[in-house]
Amino acid sequence: MELHERIFELALTRSFFFPANEPYGSLSGFYDYGPVGALMKKKIERLWKRMFLKSEGFHEVETSIVTPEPVLKASGHVGSFADPVVECAACHMRVRGDTLVEETLVEKHGEKWDGKLESIDKAVKESGMKCTKCGGEFKPAYMFNLMFATGIGGDRTPAYNRPETAQGIFTLFLRLFRNHGTKLPVAAGQVGRSFRNEISPRKGLVRMREFTQMELEYFFNPSKPQMEGFDAVADMKMRMQIEGKNELMSAKELVEKNIANEIMAYFLAREWQFYNMIGVSDPKMFFRVLDKNEIPHYSQANIDMEVQTSFGSIETIGNAYRTDFDLSQHAKESGKDFSVFVEEEKKKIVPHVVEVSMGVDRLFFAILEHCFREKSKEKDWEWFDIPPVIAPYDIAVFPLMKKDGMAEKAIEISKELRKEFDVHCYSGGSIGRRYAKADEIGIPAAVTIDYDTLEKGTVTLRYRNNGEQILIPIAEISSIIRRFQRGESWDAIKADFELVKKE
Repeated sequence: MELHERIFELALTRSFFFPANEPYGSLSGFYDYGPVGALMKKKIERLWKRMFLKSEGFHEVETSIVTPEPVLKASGHVGSFADPVVECAACHMRVRGDTLVEETLVEKHGEKWDGKLESIDKAVKESGMKCTKCGGEFKPAYMFNLMFATGIGGDRTPAYNRPETAQGIFTLFLRLFRNHGTKLPVAAGQVGRSFRNEISPRKGLVRMREFTQMELEYFFNPSKPQMEGFDAVADMKMRMQIEGKNELMSAKELVEKNIANEIMAYFLAREWQFYNMIGVSDPKMFFRVLDKNEIPHYSQANIDMEVQTSFGSIETIGNAYRTDFDLSQHAKESGKDFSVFVEEEKKKIVPHVVEVSMGVDRLFFAILEHCFREKSKEKDWEWFDIPPVIAPYDIAVFPLMKKDGMAEKAIEISKELRKEFDVHCYSGGSIGRRYAKADEIGIPAAVTIDYDTLEKGTVTLRYRNNGEQILIPIAEISSIIRRFQRGESWDAIKADFELVKKE
């Protein structure tokens, strides 16, 4: 069984995520997060907000999902947000033309589509490709717009579900600038849903029709591309892929070699830190500098984060130097002036933008793959080594037995801990099986309520990764959870307490 198949199986049985609307056949490209997955997903989002908005003093916004057509005409989505499609003449099954060519023809495997419909038609004809569903002939390729169309009000004014969260931030820019200091730089971000009507979504969370983005737009004076705080990350090394070659480079080297300005290099370094904190395997991630022919129409430079999975390398972050494209386009379409006065230069300018765009769902899936651990001599069960900062539950609380008041004491302790933490409390089955189930959803530690708890006020705390146990006062549970969340090692924590035993 492929790793992604095992992850999907565990996702269903351990309440990480499920196909949406399952009793009705589950349309592909839509997923629901279960109780375990929803907790973990929200913690990923919360950490992103803390690192990329709150700690930087940037603004958080929440913009509308339904977007009027003129906004997306200005951005270029109405005219060019499309994928190539080939359709079976017999059964009308549609598939992406570029994917069909790249994945079916050996000589094309791994290559990028050259952007021409004629190349797809030629490849289909020369290879004799047929419909995989009915064996029928494919019709000529055509472009299919990926936005979900809708209509507003009784007159059905044309609109779309937003294909990205960025445009809402761009149309807010003037308000943000005027209301928050009338100075550059200004930065705003949001976490929210976006929608893309994918032709043939596959691979679960990797390609979805409704997904969550964590997106940040940094507006700055193009004559001043310096970044406050850059010195703190200047020497941080990151794995870069440039023209197909991988090498470790520091943020400072990226600027010196004119691969990125200080602003983009700073955000790359922060993304590298973020991914290391949340369990993405360092050797399995890299930044890829896009070639000129891959850069979107709105951008001057793009650097993507790619993560290796059992599906191959998948893009999980897009970093773009969007220049003044979006603000200038919205000025042209709306008739409003998007330029702002820069006091130090005594003139009006249209700010440039560096964008950080992270997909939550693909990242969620990558974390599960990278944190998955097989059965071993030490553990006769599969488990997830999810970092405590994003683990679905912060702690598990188990009574050793249901009798003699232990179950009641476990409930009492859980209620107190829930004032600050996410707590899993369960009393059914053997204590060993409950430990295993806690490991299987990545809970970092579990405390066991026993007779000593009732008599002496102590609990046994068991560490997920190696089964070691320490004896601690009830009052210390909260502080230990916080130490885990700060990234302290188990060795540092257990050194302060009495080691009980190892399983």
